[in-house]
This record gives sequence, C-alpha cells and structure tokens, in this order.
Amino acid sequence: MGKKHRQLKKKGNLIVFPNTLERLLAEGMQLLKEGHYREAENAFRQVLDFEPEDAAALGAYAYSLFELEDYEAALEACEQLLKVGPIRYLETMELYISILMQLRRYNEAEMTIQALIGEDILPRERLEQFEQLRALNERIVEQTPSNIDLTPFKPETFIKLPPAEQESLILDLPSSAYAAAKTELLAIAGHPEADMLTKTYILFMLHQEEVSAEVEIRKFHYTGIVNTLDLPDPVHNDRLREIRKLFADKLEKDPSRLDIVLELFDRHVYLIYPFLFEEFSTDEIAYAYVNFVEQLFSEDVGEAPSDSLEDFIAKAERWFEARNNLK
Repeated sequence: MGKKHRQLKKKGNLIVFPNTLERLLAEGMQLLKEGHYREAENAFRQVLDFEPEDAAALGAYAYSLFELEDYEAALEACEQLLKVGPIRYLETMELYISILMQLRRYNEAEMTIQALIGEDILPRERLEQFEQLRALNERIVEQTPSNIDLTPFKPETFIKLPPAEQESLILDLPSSAYAAAKTELLAIAGHPEADMLTKTYILFMLHQEEVSAEVEIRKFHYTGIVNTLDLPDPVHNDRLREIRKLFADKLEKDPSRLDIVLELFDRHVYLIYPFLFEEFSTDEIAYAYVNFVEQLFSEDVGEAPSDSLEDFIAKAERWFEARNNLK
C-alpha cells in the first residue's frame, strides 16, 4: 500500500503545506498564552484565511482581538464562532457578553444573559458567574449617564474651540461618563491639534476612572503609544522627586528662586505628560532649569542651542503665553 499523503490547501496562487496550519495554530496559542496578542492575532488570521470555520482558531482569534480592544472585529469573530459551533460554548458566551458590554450594547448583553440562564444548562458555579456578570452590566447601565450630548466631543468640533473651552468641557464631564465617551476622548487625546494640557487632563481622568485604552500621544517632539492604566504618577515619581531635590540642593540659599524653578518645572511636567524628559539625565534637567531661571535675572541672556533642553523650556513658556492670549 502506498504512503498516504495529506491534501495540500490552496488559496489563489498560494499553496499551504499540510503541517503549516497546525504549526501556525500552535504558535498562535503559545503567543496568546504569553500575552503577545498582536502576533497571536496575526497567526490565527492566517489560519482562518484557509480554514474560516476552524473553531479553535476562531475562538482564539476573537479573544486576541478582545485583548487588543478591537471590539467590533472581536464581536464579528465571536458571532461567526457561534454559527460554526464553539469548542467551549460557555466560555464563548462569556466573551461575547463581555464584548457587548465594552461596546456599550448593554440591552443586548442583558438579553443574552437572560436567554443563557433560561436555557437551564449552567452548572451552579457557572450560573453564579453569569449572575455576577449580569449584576455588573446592570450597575454600568445605572451609572452611565443617558442624557450626555457627546457632539461637542467630536474631534473635528472640539479642536476648533479655544483652549480654555476645551479644558472646561473635559473637566466638567462627569467621571461616570468617561467610559461612555471613551471613543471621543481617545480621538481628542490622539489628535495633533488638540490642546496639549487638555490631553493631559483626559489621560488623568481615564487613568483615574480605570478606563483601559491605548492611544498615541504627540506633544512637541515627543511621540509614543501609552496605555491609560500604566501612566506614570507625576506626583509620586522617584525620578521627579530626585530632580526636585537637586533643585533644592542647588538653590538652598535662594528660596525665592527655588520657588520659581519648581513652579516652572511642574508646569512643564504637566504640559508634556505622559513624557517625563526621558532623554535627559536628572543632572541635565536640574542644570537646565536652574540656568534658565538664572538667565531671567541676568542682563546677559544668550540664545540657547536649538536642540538643548533650555531651548525647549523657552518654547514651552512661549506656548503657555500663546495659550493664555487665546482665552
């Protein structure tokens, strides 16, 4: 009897060897286990390109998208999985309900939980778990303001407002509304033309309300993707404390000048937040700020090099002056 060969899979001009999909699925599962969600999502997507009804790949793909906060795509994958027939039905339903809640589709989440409980297939421990999920959904509905007009928070409208109005809109927004306005707030925080201090307030509030999100922040020459749950604390920060101590040591005989340096530095920390002058050492920062203030009291004020920290300090102060003139 001849050796049995497994059939090659083909999509367009691409040919996939028999073990390729199994290897991609195994690699994706390992990446998922290690928390590398983007790489895992890519592996599962490749499997699904050839096997769109593979239940294991669909389930893992949906979970990866959920962790990446791509909730619309995760919901679509979950719905496809439920049509195919998931390997773990209850786990899939729990993920499906969680996605609905993230998308603020609370009524659908409630109806889904009711239907699931009504099926009378849940073991006691799972019944309690879904009851807790239901209670959480109800609390969110109760705490979510239903009469907040989010129109002023549309980025194209928001960025046209003067800085003081942008700031006021954000600070007047009830804390309970931050989750509901998450999409709009993230769009503002990531917009290059939004007021930079207003971006800081948005990040503070999202962090305080434990709203999880990733957003790209651009301020002056700084650019980076940050997670709102992992933001630095500008008050209780060891590095910033060390810099303030260096100020105090350098100006211990001149308390009035020390007050000016501290006020200037703190103002700039909040301006460039969540970036904290990472490219400079603490000694460089302390020297630059003390020297900048010294020059303010000196008749011989030279122009700082264009790429220096002192040049940035001057730019930041001009930014504040321009902002105040727009109020």
